[in-house]
Amino acid sequence: MPTKPLGLRERNRIRTRDEILVAMSVLLGERAYETITIDDVAQRAGVSRGTIYTYFPDGRDQLVRDAYQRTADIVSADGAIQRDQQGSTTDRIIGLATALVGVAVTPEGRFYGRMGPDILGALAGRTGSASRLFRSMLAEDLRQAAASGELPADAPIDELAVLISGAMREIGVAAAEEPERAPQLLRALRISCDALLAPGGAR
Repeated sequence: MPTKPLGLRERNRIRTRDEILVAMSVLLGERAYETITIDDVAQRAGVSRGTIYTYFPDGRDQLVRDAYQRTADIVSADGAIQRDQQGSTTDRIIGLATALVGVAVTPEGRFYGRMGPDILGALAGRTGSASRLFRSMLAEDLRQAAASGELPADAPIDELAVLISGAMREIGVAAAEEPERAPQLLRALRISCDALLAPGGAR
């Protein structure tokens, strides 16, 4: 059954909510979380303080949680798309990393690449959805690599997935801090993956 198109009012609501979350995300990339006020977000988004509370009744904590989840969803979706467009194991891994870096180097994604204790405390254990998805996809690709002989049949697949996803996180941090390094960071990951997947590389 076809989905009924959204009406103008609902589209406007979605757009306004998204603009508020983008404003919060950009501010998180510029300043420490504890220094950001609702008025700061409202001014950056071009809306009133009351509008913020209409969309986010729990205020700042809800804003940071939803801004984080919005960004994690973007990374997850883009990572899955970029990975699925590739053929080789290395290219699929680089597809995932490229999605993370592509977000981390933007003003609204910078905070996601370099989250500090202040933001992590506010998120209260809600982090990790994109990382878990990436580890799962990495493990799937590495198992296929083992089945095709790129890795030993007894390679520690889950542990390798943890190591590679950890490297991706560090690349995201470095790219957020110095966006101009992004191409070299991805190149370094490619070299590492090629070495791992070369004959005898993981022996």
